[in-house]
Amino acid sequence: MIAAGLLIIFVVFAILMFTRKIPALLALPAIAVLVALLAKLPLVDILNVIVSQGSTKLVSVYVAVFAGAMMGRVMMQTGIAEEIIKRAAEFGGEKPLIVSFGLMAVTIILFTTLQGLGAIITLGSLVLPIMMSLGIPRKLAGTLFLLAFGTGFIFNPILFTLYRQLLGLHDDELLPPQILTFGFILMGLMLIAIFIYSMIAARRSGDILLMSAVTKEQLLKRTSQKKVPLIALLTPLIPLLLFFGFNFFGIKIDFIAAFIIGSLFAVITTNWRNAVKTLTSSAIKGIEDGTPAALLMMGIGMLLNALNLPGIKLALEPIINSLPFGSAIFYVAFFGLLSPLSLYRGPLNIFGIGIGLFTIMFGTHILPAMALLAAIMCVEQVQNICDPTNTHNVWIANFVGVQVEELTKETIIPLVIVCITGLIFQQSCFCNVFLKL
Repeated sequence: MIAAGLLIIFVVFAILMFTRKIPALLALPAIAVLVALLAKLPLVDILNVIVSQGSTKLVSVYVAVFAGAMMGRVMMQTGIAEEIIKRAAEFGGEKPLIVSFGLMAVTIILFTTLQGLGAIITLGSLVLPIMMSLGIPRKLAGTLFLLAFGTGFIFNPILFTLYRQLLGLHDDELLPPQILTFGFILMGLMLIAIFIYSMIAARRSGDILLMSAVTKEQLLKRTSQKKVPLIALLTPLIPLLLFFGFNFFGIKIDFIAAFIIGSLFAVITTNWRNAVKTLTSSAIKGIEDGTPAALLMMGIGMLLNALNLPGIKLALEPIINSLPFGSAIFYVAFFGLLSPLSLYRGPLNIFGIGIGLFTIMFGTHILPAMALLAAIMCVEQVQNICDPTNTHNVWIANFVGVQVEELTKETIIPLVIVCITGLIFQQSCFCNVFLKL
């Protein structure tokens, strides 16, 4: 009875989110409360355990989001982000193909650190006009920028901090090195996909455009002539070096601290006299940028607590355990072929109702934790790049003047292929580490 009730709740809210009648920010808390009512949890416990404790369950995740968004704003205000884009365009000279790949490479690097719609708008307003001035069709320019953003986001802290929570790691525990290894594999697959897609799209567009010559003045007309010290351009790498580099040597430096150090490095190496003013205004704007993600994390925390209620777990465990995940073929087919179900906050979307499925799967131990996390990383690529309900997808589509669904149509097949390939690669090369068959 409980399982049927859960299915009805999830289907109803999936339809509401699909039809855009209700945003995920409101849908997830509502689902959490309804699930708690279904489990016959007293009203007082719903308020305390689900709403209050659930909203702070992922506090470390959204504090990291705020810290990262603040650093992103520091990079924008100091001109670091713009200078990196400008140098990438200059490096390509008058060869649009090289310029385009250079801009995508820089976008990938920047979005390992940057996050939030503000960062998308700022960098997109620089990169997209340059790409389109090369003669690249509008839809193709938007697609390439979106693919580059999604590739960099593989290593973004909002994901890695959430992975820590899903794995149940304590504050003093280091991330398993397999996560970083698989992240690099996934990034390599994305780079291959971007290159192949670019070549096919270029051929599809006729006399490209990607190979025509334009002047440097055209390429740089959207960037300022403000100079930034060369050492300041290392800023986006600081958090990554502090977190992943020290983690490799068994030293844990939290992303929050890494972002703060990165922000300080940026203001000291650019204009230290205005450091206090820059940090203050960046913190305020960073909170604005990170608020949507923080609210979403609060809803996810509420749903996590609701789905961990004993009555709910007891009802769902037999269903989950009946799935034949002992088969590598089923594992790949389930998470790969069904990865489009991550769109529209669907049942495989970790930032939507899919958090419920994954939470139960972690709880039932139907798969080794690292095997399940590898699947989440693959499926998340499909969601992050293809989902038309993402605010960054909507903004990019509007900026280049196409329907947001057009970007989904362009990216869904390449990303599903990347997802399936990643799952197959994980099975063939990491079965002893991730998955025991």
